[in-house]
Amino acid sequence: MGKKEQYSSRGILRYEWMFGHGFLSYGGADITRKLASQVDWEPGFHVLDVGSGLGGAAFLLAEEHRARVLGVDLTPEIVEIAQTRKAENPGIPVSFQQGDIHAFDWEANTFDVIWSRETLLHVPRKDELFGKFYRWTRPGGCLIITDYARRNGKGSPAFEDYVRESGYPLVDLETYGRVISEAGFEPLHTQDRSDLLIAQLEKQIDYLKTHRNRFLEQFSENELAECRQRWQLKLDACRSGDMKWGWFLGRKEAGPSS
Repeated sequence: MGKKEQYSSRGILRYEWMFGHGFLSYGGADITRKLASQVDWEPGFHVLDVGSGLGGAAFLLAEEHRARVLGVDLTPEIVEIAQTRKAENPGIPVSFQQGDIHAFDWEANTFDVIWSRETLLHVPRKDELFGKFYRWTRPGGCLIITDYARRNGKGSPAFEDYVRESGYPLVDLETYGRVISEAGFEPLHTQDRSDLLIAQLEKQIDYLKTHRNRFLEQFSENELAECRQRWQLKLDACRSGDMKWGWFLGRKEAGPSS
């Protein structure tokens, strides 16, 4: 499944079918709440959601933590759906913009939280982007990222084929964390949550099996096979240690404005 197909209208809806209404990332609302529990929320916190997808996390953070959320996503089809859902819920303080995060700029100290889920794996050189994140974050604010990483050294042939075909410039957890730290986010708490990703993938594969007929009401046999194959490949890679799921929580030291 290429990137173009992955983020086609049908591909988007397949992900949402798996992860729950509004979500395109693992664990849907449950994982979003686990991640959000690491923040000491105050009403009115300004959040930048990078790779905001259909807005599931944005709406949840706004409704449950009274945050103001700006979502940015590269894919026009995704942003169009998110904006439609915003229009259906005009009282919720969320907004969405389409574009490449590298092309945006905000004043220093704009956001209380910068949030990103399985998006930055597409970025080959993260140091410049994390430098921007640091500048945009207010003193005392935080960065929350979940993303794929890889083992040190070469993985299995199947995994290396997957990485090459996907075009993901994956690095190991230590390197990923070091780039965030070097941008200024200290202290940085790095977690290897591959165990949780394995559980999520197992759950997805089982869900596809037990809800096969319901899936086929909306999608095709080929799409079912592609989804199962993709989840199984990721599951095998995580079980072998080739692929990791990193959770990164960084903070900008409170102090003079940058």
